[in-house]
Amino acid sequence: MISRIAVVAPLILVVSGSLVYHIAAKSVPRAFDPMASVIGVYAAALLASVAIYVVARPGAVPEGARLWHPAVAAVGLGALMIELGFLLTYRAAWPVSIASVITNGLVAILLLPIGAAIFGEPITAIKVAGVVLCLLGLSLLQR
Repeated sequence: MISRIAVVAPLILVVSGSLVYHIAAKSVPRAFDPMASVIGVYAAALLASVAIYVVARPGAVPEGARLWHPAVAAVGLGALMIELGFLLTYRAAWPVSIASVITNGLVAILLLPIGAAIFGEPITAIKVAGVVLCLLGLSLLQR
């Protein structure tokens, strides 16, 4: 059985990272070119990833075949789209308190049928009710 911390810790990491991410993305000066900023973002992420890998797996060398897979490349492309999208969203004067809620709400709604079609995840009445509440919340945020 998986311990509670093993289940909750990754979510805490995502939430903490998202807080840092959105505050920092909203704080990138307008004078900075968005694409150049994304290059800086990924340079920092690469350095941090290498440092964490070295600390977590002393003496290990990552296998090249495990670094590049179509799914890994797709995650990278998706991350690039998210990074650039949020930089441009904040430059378009979206409030930091609203932009992530709207985008994450829409993603949650869109992933429900995708999860069912691709991964065989069940669509239940509770999940449909959740989508309805997401849509209601999104409409309230637009006011």
